[in-house]
Amino acid sequence: MKRLFPILLITLLAVALQAETKLPLWKSLLVPGWSQVSAGRNYGYAMLSSEVTILGSMFYLHTESSVLKQDSYEYAIKFAHLNPGSYDNEFYNNLARYGSSGYEDADGYNAFVVKTAQQLYPYDPEQQQVYIDEHSYGDDHYWDWDSPADRSQFNKLRNRSQDFKDYALVAGGVLILNHLISAVDVMRLNAEHRRSHFSLGMKEKTPLLVLSVELN
Repeated sequence: MKRLFPILLITLLAVALQAETKLPLWKSLLVPGWSQVSAGRNYGYAMLSSEVTILGSMFYLHTESSVLKQDSYEYAIKFAHLNPGSYDNEFYNNLARYGSSGYEDADGYNAFVVKTAQQLYPYDPEQQQVYIDEHSYGDDHYWDWDSPADRSQFNKLRNRSQDFKDYALVAGGVLILNHLISAVDVMRLNAEHRRSHFSLGMKEKTPLLVLSVELN
């Protein structure tokens, strides 16, 4: 969905630049349905309602994602004995994968780093130590999960947070589509002879948008 946003934005600009009637188009781009309502087209109210609904959904989804992310952080402090602080996504991914940050624990992250260093540099203790120093965590990034079930619950909270974030991205795409469809409709209404085609598709996992508008 991230790739879809710039494609849609570029298309919106292209449509605006080619339009013969600028004001209704820009009104429609700014607020979907505005121009339609002004022209006495009652379906414009549906576009306006959709805009409000989508914006409300995006706010809700972003809020839920943030709440669940904070819940997972507080859960880790309580059940993994994580020190309160600011951590990057890579750290949280490791926190979710390993039972602890220790060297002694078989499921410890630092133990994994040592094992990896030995595999990469089996006959070079100095390079092993360099690798360990670069990739291991210090006491400021300590954690030790009370149980695998606690770590599993942390994963669930993080995954749900990411799900809501992804849903918000989808809603953002629908929001842009609503603006685009409203703009194309204004062009259709103002064209004496018109023919338009609009479609979405996928090619090798890349979103494709096809817009063809013919004005005479």
